[in-house]
Amino acid sequence: MSGLHNITVPYVSTSQFDWSFARTYPLPWNQTIWSIVAVFSAVPLWMNIELTVWVLYVFRRYSGLYFWSILITTWCIALHAIGYVLKECVPDCNWILSTLIVEIGWVGMVTGFSMVLYSRLHLVNFTIKNPHILRITLIMIITDAFLFHTPTIVFQFGLANQSRHDQYASYLHVMERIQIMGFSLQEITLTSIYIYGTLQIIKSSLNSKIRTTMVFLILIQVMVMCCDISVIALDYANYYMLKAVVQSFYYALKLQLEFVILNKFRDVIANGGLTPGGLDVVEQQPKFDLSDSPSS
Repeated sequence: MSGLHNITVPYVSTSQFDWSFARTYPLPWNQTIWSIVAVFSAVPLWMNIELTVWVLYVFRRYSGLYFWSILITTWCIALHAIGYVLKECVPDCNWILSTLIVEIGWVGMVTGFSMVLYSRLHLVNFTIKNPHILRITLIMIITDAFLFHTPTIVFQFGLANQSRHDQYASYLHVMERIQIMGFSLQEITLTSIYIYGTLQIIKSSLNSKIRTTMVFLILIQVMVMCCDISVIALDYANYYMLKAVVQSFYYALKLQLEFVILNKFRDVIANGGLTPGGLDVVEQQPKFDLSDSPSS
């Protein structure tokens, strides 16, 4: 017990709480703020367990881009949440370790989810008939990952080092807004392509149940877009810490919505009734396996 010591953090009212990059000391005590951190950190961890069970149960074969992108994204969400708690709430934790955990989780969570969206594009007939769209979107994901992740990670490590905090704060302030907008636009682009492909299925299908299902899938995509827009709004309003706290929850929620989409797709294919223009590539397969992604 001799190695333990008490660390006292000051109390700060909610109205005076600094959500920006300026704070260099541990998270101040405020019951409301700590409750928000606790809730939006604990819920993604619980959802992580649930998502892992779903992945291992739903997929018949543990292979394919869709399977691995979902699984990696799921666990990186947990890493991001854990790393952020260590970084903000555990002053004794080494700043290099906590920042490393946060950034590994962030990369896998953000780009991993984009790979989930990309791999799902193989399920709609529109992109299968236009393989150049798949190539362009994959190039976009790789390029954005290099352009946005690399400088942000460098600035985050600089910010976490208290001796250089002020030097990197202004750089990160600009880069944070660039990357959040860039990655959000990337996800919106991938989602929009999927929505367009889904609309083609609606137009080509005479089955009312399938049309209703496709409309439901589009509404889910709109919910995903709303999550992205709210994250952008928090970041541009300078609520950086609040954005970082809720980001893990948002991505866990989006992954759960992804499973709703996955199950709906299975229902559509099981029900049949599609006209030749809708999901004909999938219909040609004797047994649909979501763990397989056609090569692009």
